[in-house]
Amino acid sequence: MVTTTNERRRVRMSMVAKVMTVSIIILTFLTLLVPVYQIGENHEVRLRIAQAKDEILHLEDRQRTLVSEISGSGTPEALIDHVAEGGAYYTSIDSSNSYLVSRESV
Repeated sequence: MVTTTNERRRVRMSMVAKVMTVSIIILTFLTLLVPVYQIGENHEVRLRIAQAKDEILHLEDRQRTLVSEISGSGTPEALIDHVAEGGAYYTSIDSSNSYLVSRESV
């Protein structure tokens, strides 16, 4: 069997056509895949932002609660309740055991 150059060209052209067809199909698939990927990434970023906003709101609420508890703990009522809960008791101090400390200004 003798193959002519014309037949070789047809085989090469056929092979080139197959490669081009496969390349176009892959390129089309990738072109369609990029927007779908971007939509997925955009959705994930939006979810992260929403979670971060929820966490910020939770932390701000916790901060307000702690500030309220701290400011409330300085009131006389809270101090009395704290002393009552702690079981503190009154002991009279003997004045003979105490020292008078004074400071003279120059």
